[in-house]
Amino acid sequence: MAGDWMKIELDLPDKPEVHYIAGALNLDSDAVVGKLIRVWQWFDKHTTDGNAFGVTFALADRISGVTGFGEAMGLAGWLEQKDMTLTMPRFERHTSESAKKRALTAKRAAKHREKSNANSNAGSVINALPREEKRRDKEKDKKESSRFSPPTVEEVGEYCASRGNGIDPKLFVDHYEANAWMRGKTKIRDWRACVRTWEARQDKQPETSYGAGGI
Repeated sequence: MAGDWMKIELDLPDKPEVHYIAGALNLDSDAVVGKLIRVWQWFDKHTTDGNAFGVTFALADRISGVTGFGEAMGLAGWLEQKDMTLTMPRFERHTSESAKKRALTAKRAAKHREKSNANSNAGSVINALPREEKRRDKEKDKKESSRFSPPTVEEVGEYCASRGNGIDPKLFVDHYEANAWMRGKTKIRDWRACVRTWEARQDKQPETSYGAGGI
């Protein structure tokens, strides 16, 4: 479709993971980038959550046309295989529709900042989006506090994607389901607040390099 696209980091060709795959398979780094895009494009088109069932690293080999390409992506941390399931890590953060919407929002915000700087009025535009996001969070929190119902993996994934925090929604849901949606001895009333707590803890830890993060 004409409107389909993917977000790619400008420094992708220079990432260590690209050079690793190029060296391991005796390929040119530019060729590796092209084949990576082919694989990521397949996940974007054929999966909704980055999990492809019934396939293995061999799928990436066929898509790229290079034997061993899938395994090399796995060793680089850009592809995971478990039994007969192939997973693209952080799909929700980088390749989903929510990720694309965030990219468009960031682009619009950048244009607003440029216009504001020209008019010496940058502050109001730069802070508009964060204020609006905080207002929406407060409204959601107020609704959640009145009546709690456990969220689905999709709901958590959408919220995490909107905040760009990289939290695994399935891991989050599995954790609290195993604890009957209790935090200590207290019944959880606001799962979004729990997400933000995880987010704050995660921010204190350095994030590993992730080239596909630019998708």
